[in-house]
Amino acid sequence: MKLLSIAFLSLASLFGAQKVIAPSLVAVAQDPMVAGPQHELLQRYAGTWDAVLTTQGQDGKDEQSKGVLVAKKSAGFFVVDDFEAEFMGQKFVGHGVHGYCPVRGAYFTHWTDSMSPSPLRAEGQYDEKSKTLTLVGECVGMSGKLEPCRIVTKHADADHQSFELWMQGPDDKEARVLRIDYTRRK
Repeated sequence: MKLLSIAFLSLASLFGAQKVIAPSLVAVAQDPMVAGPQHELLQRYAGTWDAVLTTQGQDGKDEQSKGVLVAKKSAGFFVVDDFEAEFMGQKFVGHGVHGYCPVRGAYFTHWTDSMSPSPLRAEGQYDEKSKTLTLVGECVGMSGKLEPCRIVTKHADADHQSFELWMQGPDDKEARVLRIDYTRRK
């Protein structure tokens, strides 16, 4: 019902009918439409970031490669990423849309890349004390099927952050499958 009210109010405002709508309805409908502190938090990370990717090789040893993330502000609500790297011996390209949904009360990410036709979708919360964004969702796993995954992004400071992707391992225990350390390019 609230969605219908928002849609109606949006259409009505296009046609100049906002004067006939009760002010209390306008206030309720506009609240989710205004960028808040959660959006501002995400938009601080717009810029160009040098990335060091760490994965575990088949021999169990860490393997590293480099990449670049370009994050741009979008509409005051979102950050849109373009990512390029060498990953597992081949060129890797990814794109993400990240934001905060005030209606759901959760941060979200929607990610696509050159390794899978299936997107990663996740949502979760930001802990101000630890400066950590934790998202849970579904990723394509080693089985080729959607499996639970967890993303943990720690913001050390304005110029450094780390990203970790956790998925179910072959022993059915959660394991880190990817870590990316980012440094803002000056």
